[in-house]
Amino acid sequence: MADVRGAEQEIDLRGYVERVVARWWIVAICVIAAVALSYALSGTEDRKLTRAAATVFLGQPVTPNGALVPNPLSANPLYAAALARQPAYQGPAAEAAGLAPDALKGHVSVELISTAVGTKGTAVPLVQVIVQGPFTPAQSADAANALSAAIVAEANRYTDAKRDDAVAARDTLAARIEGLAADAEATRARLDELAAANLSPAERSSLTTPLIAMLQYDSNTEALLAEQLPDLQAQVQYIEEVESGRVITPAKGAKVAPASRQFSLLVAIVLGLVVGILAAVISTVIRPVRPVIDRDDAPAAP
Repeated sequence: MADVRGAEQEIDLRGYVERVVARWWIVAICVIAAVALSYALSGTEDRKLTRAAATVFLGQPVTPNGALVPNPLSANPLYAAALARQPAYQGPAAEAAGLAPDALKGHVSVELISTAVGTKGTAVPLVQVIVQGPFTPAQSADAANALSAAIVAEANRYTDAKRDDAVAARDTLAARIEGLAADAEATRARLDELAAANLSPAERSSLTTPLIAMLQYDSNTEALLAEQLPDLQAQVQYIEEVESGRVITPAKGAKVAPASRQFSLLVAIVLGLVVGILAAVISTVIRPVRPVIDRDDAPAAP
């Protein structure tokens, strides 16, 4: 047939259908093999897989003057994912779970589960550290919890330093207040001794006047410092509860629910049909089907 430019070409599917029908047994073999493989995989691998996920808050660091740290690396979920994939983090986590050092390779993932609104309207990422593989439920949970703790410890390096400074300042102030209280108590005891002593008015006045001044100084200083102590304690709590990352929900291991048998069977049949049809068509190209000659139509011998 002459090829007319611009005319639509008709595709004859009859030849392809005849090829597939001629090699129908190839399609049948592919479908049966796909169904058998689907049953084998669903019956073995799914029963061995377990999954454990820990919910982690990566933290919301604040500068010493109260401003939010712009785009902190530690609060980026990609940063947590990068840490979770490092052998330096997977190795200790695997050891904590009683696994081989490289057992977690390819079985760890970090997913952003939500973006909550935190301090001053900023987005706070919550992530899940997930371990899924051919482990026991306890091993998956232990590995996920160990990884989460390591990620939180790395993310809290800045806030931990801030907290240590705040705790040191609080403890120093508390110790100073206790020292002033002890000095005031000792001064009162000395005044009581002088009051009971047999002294002249001039002697009592000369001895008690500096003690009374010292007592007033200690009492006033103690009261001023005591007013500052709650602020330092609140600062420590703010760093621990708001700024610092933490594991919100520890991981608990569980077996992975197997996929639906009906769905797996349907997928296997479809894939088997596709592969079988392609194989049948290709096989007829490699080894064409021999045409059957009817004896009535055969040419007569001369």
